[in-house]
Amino acid sequence: MKHAYAILAMLFSLSCTTAHAQGDTTITFYDYWWKKCDKDVSHYYRIKYKDGNWWHTRDYYIQQNILQKEVTYSDDSLQVKQGMTYYFHPNGQLQKKVRFLDDKIEGMVKEYNADGRLIDSGLYKHGIPYKTRIKWDDNGNVVFKGVYDEAGYGVGDETEYFDDGKLSSHGITREGFKRDSIWTFYTHEGVVSCQDLYDNGSRVGRMCYDKNGTLYTGTCEDQPAQPVEKSETINNRFVQRYSDIKESNYKIDQNTGGIGAGTVDANFKFKKGTYIVLKVYVDEKGKMTNIEVVHKVYPQVDRMVADIFSNISKFKPATNGNRPVKASFEWPIPLDQL
Repeated sequence: MKHAYAILAMLFSLSCTTAHAQGDTTITFYDYWWKKCDKDVSHYYRIKYKDGNWWHTRDYYIQQNILQKEVTYSDDSLQVKQGMTYYFHPNGQLQKKVRFLDDKIEGMVKEYNADGRLIDSGLYKHGIPYKTRIKWDDNGNVVFKGVYDEAGYGVGDETEYFDDGKLSSHGITREGFKRDSIWTFYTHEGVVSCQDLYDNGSRVGRMCYDKNGTLYTGTCEDQPAQPVEKSETINNRFVQRYSDIKESNYKIDQNTGGIGAGTVDANFKFKKGTYIVLKVYVDEKGKMTNIEVVHKVYPQVDRMVADIFSNISKFKPATNGNRPVKASFEWPIPLDQL
């Protein structure tokens, strides 16, 4: 960590996308989607440096200045991971730790939610799960169990469960950890909703069933959660409401403080490239259950944008295996274009 701390002081004085700090050390800024960008509109920054024969990267959430990921590589192009890799949530909580050997996962992998609850645990050999893997939801309910051969060939049996323990889906994997044969999906009432046919990891067919379990012709492809209205209509409504607020002489309180204070002035004018990203959660009935600002700009702006968006749309639920399911999606809003 000493290597990283030595250059943190100069980090926030940088205005370019990439800066050479010392020797083989560089700092690069990225937006929410990991594309290089200017520091003022970045979501992450990366410190890359060489130590002996190894290359190291430390990625940070720039808004919280908290470590997001720490990785060791055997090559300067950052393609082959080696050793322990650590991932962290924006609140600093450990998300996952993984050991890599020649870029393949090796050994025990455990993943935690932002509250520190274990949500995924499994053993891997040469990047393939073996023995047992279990997943839990945020309430501690088992939602997935995989049982595999102990030799690490990836031959196994996988089962998914609804949060009340009822069977959701079931299928098998063959050597190489590839889906094979028939994978069956069930409704919450226990009725078959869909069957996928796999051959050596590739889906080659799908059979769809109605709510009574009767096979029907036609398609039933999986769909993401989406607004009932067209995105253009929603965006236009959002822009109008936003303009109404801005024209009502609403002022940004510059004394409030905030992560992105440099991206917006007191009169709601945003710097070029400024954006906000919302994460919207939708249940099986198409009801929005939560909305989260995952890329923030300024406290007052964040709250206002989330409030506006939460009142302007209804949603179609996501579908998986010909069934409505809980899901989330991200909605980026370019504030500099408003």
